[in-house]
Order: sequence, then structure tokens, then C-alpha cells
Amino acid sequence: MVFQNLKSYDGHFVIKHYKKEYTERKKADGKSPTYDDVVVTPLNKEKCVMFQVGKLRFLDSFQFMSTSLENVVSLLLKSGREKFVNTTKYLGNDDLVFAKGVYPYAYMTSREKIDETKLPPIEEFYDQLNDEPLKVGDYERAQKTLAYFGMQTLQNHQPCHV
Repeated sequence: MVFQNLKSYDGHFVIKHYKKEYTERKKADGKSPTYDDVVVTPLNKEKCVMFQVGKLRFLDSFQFMSTSLENVVSLLLKSGREKFVNTTKYLGNDDLVFAKGVYPYAYMTSREKIDETKLPPIEEFYDQLNDEPLKVGDYERAQKTLAYFGMQTLQNHQPCHV
């Protein structure tokens, strides 16, 4: 599996919710369990570049790019939206489809919040990493995106019209 920003953010969620029983296997004797190999390639005490559980490998795609994913998409868009065959086929050709999304990371503190039927207030999108509020235009675009894709909850990220 490839993640954007695995080493800095997303990997913490995978590791936090990792459960030993997911990798437990019965030995041939049936008496004692064995566990799939877990391999971690650390960057430092808090960040890892890659980790693997059994045959499932988790990689940070950002380590292979010299620029952000947003910049890569921006550069690709200069060659035309027709190059995004699957994106336009399944999601449409609207500007909202090609705009960088926003997400209230700090707000999402429990499983129940993804079942909410509307966006949290703009203040909940505060970017703690960069210590800055969300721009009003970005919040309005997020509202339009939910409407465009017919999202009923924050979890329902699949467009209804596809």
C-alpha cells in the first residue's frame, strides 16, 4: 500500500490500530501461535520510511518525489485534463474534481464523527502543523465538493452518480 505522507502522519494511524491477532497464525503442531514477520525501516524514533507486516508493505510515496503531490498534479494538469482518463470517467471534469481537498484532521477524534451529515465549522479545519486557519474560499469549496458528489456523511466519500 502506498500512502502520501506515511512517515509524518498517516503511518501513526496504521500503527496505532495494529493488532497482533491480525497476524497470528497456527503452527503445524496446533499448540502455539506464530506471527507474520513485521519489518520496520525507521527514519528516527518517531518516523518510519516503510513498514511491512507479512507480505503487506506500507510505503511513503513522498520519499520518492522531489515535490508535493499537489505540485505533481498541478504540473500534470498543464498537459490537459484528457490525460486523466479514469479521473474524468469516474469523477467528472468539474474544477472541484481537480482541486486539492481539505480535511479537518484535528476534529476527527472519534469514529462517530465520520457519520456526521455536514462539515464541521471552519474553525475545526485549523492547520495545527502550519499554525494557520483554513481560508474561507477553501471551506466554501469543501462544501461545494460534498454537494457535487452527493455525500451524505463525512465517511461517504464515493460519488453517488458514479
